[in-house]
Amino acid sequence: MVRAPSPRALLLCSWAVLLVASACSKHAPPAQSAAESEAVECTAADARGGAPDAATLRTLRQSVEDGPLYATLAMKGALAACRVSSKSSAVTVEYAFRDGGSLRVTHDPRIEYNNQEARFASPPTEDPAVVLQRVERAAFDGNSGCGIDWQAQEAETANDDAAATVTVYRGDVCNCQARVRRTASGRVIGLVLRSTC
Repeated sequence: MVRAPSPRALLLCSWAVLLVASACSKHAPPAQSAAESEAVECTAADARGGAPDAATLRTLRQSVEDGPLYATLAMKGALAACRVSSKSSAVTVEYAFRDGGSLRVTHDPRIEYNNQEARFASPPTEDPAVVLQRVERAAFDGNSGCGIDWQAQEAETANDDAAATVTVYRGDVCNCQARVRRTASGRVIGLVLRSTC
């Protein structure tokens, strides 16, 4: 006859299982707080280029860091570095993340040019078109965005890599376009939204 384990033995086994599970599980790194992000200073990318004024840089950083592309990259790794450059009326902010991802944003108010380009060390967990739809709405302050037709797409070979492909979606406002860059195997490695009004 087999005896049932005592309640004490069951409790000890339960604790042992919990301890082993917690020791073996991979914990996701904690999300970076806004204070930690702000603690990363934006350094000048090129000493010869002019620096943008503090208010312009602060406004651009806030809009980028509150945006969907930054959030998608920050989920994969904390911010490691920030560089800023300015040429004529254009300001460029480049973010590097600890996992190897990057985000480059260029804004030129004189010609109403905006370009947001994310590069991923590992693909985003969400459908890239869904992420880009959020980026479009955030960039154009509204539900209609810049009128990108997400059902119509064009495929191109990347200019700088014959093995990479780019899927292009075009909008009818401000010459806007969204781009998804993939490796030859289909892995998403880049997302872009750009416009010129």
